[in-house]
Amino acid sequence: MKVLCFQPHNDDCAIAVGGLMQKMAGRGWDLTYVYVTDGRHGSDSIPPDRLVEMRRKEAARERSLLGVGRFFELGLEDGSVERLSSVQRRWANEQMESVLAESRADLVLLPSRADMHPDHRATHDLAMAVAEKVRPRPLLVKYCVWLLPDFYRKPPDPADQTVMVGIDREMPGKMAAIRAHQSQVSRGGFDSMVQVLNAYLAYAFRAPAVIGSRYVEVIGLYRPHLHRRVANEVLRALEPCVDVTTMLHGRPSQDIRA
Repeated sequence: MKVLCFQPHNDDCAIAVGGLMQKMAGRGWDLTYVYVTDGRHGSDSIPPDRLVEMRRKEAARERSLLGVGRFFELGLEDGSVERLSSVQRRWANEQMESVLAESRADLVLLPSRADMHPDHRATHDLAMAVAEKVRPRPLLVKYCVWLLPDFYRKPPDPADQTVMVGIDREMPGKMAAIRAHQSQVSRGGFDSMVQVLNAYLAYAFRAPAVIGSRYVEVIGLYRPHLHRRVANEVLRALEPCVDVTTMLHGRPSQDIRA
């Protein structure tokens, strides 16, 4: 299975789907990263050019830890993806389309449009447009990097199936991958935030009782009915996992007729 992961910033996949990436690597799947921005503005104290080089080295350590074999860098300025000129957008589109066609990916991971960071939204839109052009079309899996208090402003983000994936065995490796990005962890405690978030999601979806997991990642599958073979293979690789598209608190209501 060939997997291509579009990520706006160097640490986004480790944060959002570091557990999934380990499961896929453990199956011997071919994993490729596409870094959309250069990450130069991810610090208030480190000069931009120096930070670009630091983040490249941190990303290399993460890829080694998670088993990611190949990567591509688009090198767009951090924070600029939503306001690209028409020429820049066309160039980015061509680069992403070329990488996707060359990779012949069965599965493409991309950030959710509900992530309120403008680079995340814009990467989603670019990747969706590119994926619609290639044949055969890959299965699209959306990931959410952060759960932030912006609930009332989130734009719609279509996904047909929501899946909760247990990552207890992968959690130590995920934390190590996140901590490889020291320039980011040191400024925001992102490692602790992720650990709490993955635990919160587990208890919100009753994962300890349902799949015996204390830590989970949650992904959205886009049109899985068009990719049944790939979708079924992905779900088998991600076990323990369960469909949480419809989430209920308590018993389902009865059909009450007047």
